[in-house]
Amino acid sequence: MSTLRLLFSRRYWWQTLIVLAAMGVMAGLGQWQLARLDQRRAANAELLAKLQSKALVINGAALPESPDALEDRLAAVSGEYDFARQIGVQGQFSEGAPGYWLVTPLRIDGSESAILVVRGWIPAADGEIGEWSAYDETPTQPVQGYLQKSRKMPDGSTSVVPADPVKGWWRVDIEAIQSQMPYPLLPVALQAAPDESRARSELPQRVPVDFDLSEGSHMSYALQWYSFALIAGIVYVVVLRRREAGIDASSNDR
Repeated sequence: MSTLRLLFSRRYWWQTLIVLAAMGVMAGLGQWQLARLDQRRAANAELLAKLQSKALVINGAALPESPDALEDRLAAVSGEYDFARQIGVQGQFSEGAPGYWLVTPLRIDGSESAILVVRGWIPAADGEIGEWSAYDETPTQPVQGYLQKSRKMPDGSTSVVPADPVKGWWRVDIEAIQSQMPYPLLPVALQAAPDESRARSELPQRVPVDFDLSEGSHMSYALQWYSFALIAGIVYVVVLRRREAGIDASSNDR
């Protein structure tokens, strides 16, 4: 009996349909991984275009795009830091040492607005607010960095203002932080970029943005799923042929 006739014989047709359905699911998962790969490549191309673009000058006017579209965009802003209203974002580590991100409002020149600037990491031992004055700096040129959108709670809601409104924050949630600022904040924050004129160990240590331009494991996962589908089909046919051969042998022995 031919393999095709065997697969769809009265004895095996329903098993064949189950195996074909399973193979279809596996092939579909492989196709889904390839679609994810295309999405990843498109996102990487968009990010690369942002990184290669000229720095966006922030002057307090309406932002040219949404916070989502501006995330990771290189930007520059001139202004004066408001150290009296800076906050610390706890739970941050540098080479295993616990600490804070020092986040300072920058009053934008020629504007009533301000932008939160993540100036860098400071050790937890310097948690007393009075000690933060040691990290005051006066920008002599526009502050450059990468725009970051507001960080919400895991469920997407706005953070509750902590009992300690200075050192109790866990994320740069601009909407929540706005409640304790006397001036409007832009809906994006600026993560100050490392500066060649500063030593890497100088506090606050600049926090580099981690840009991931890899393609991930989508291609390998797709190949795995396609391989599983192919192997399942081959194994099924081999098992059926052997089973049928055994049945034929038993019939002949009688």
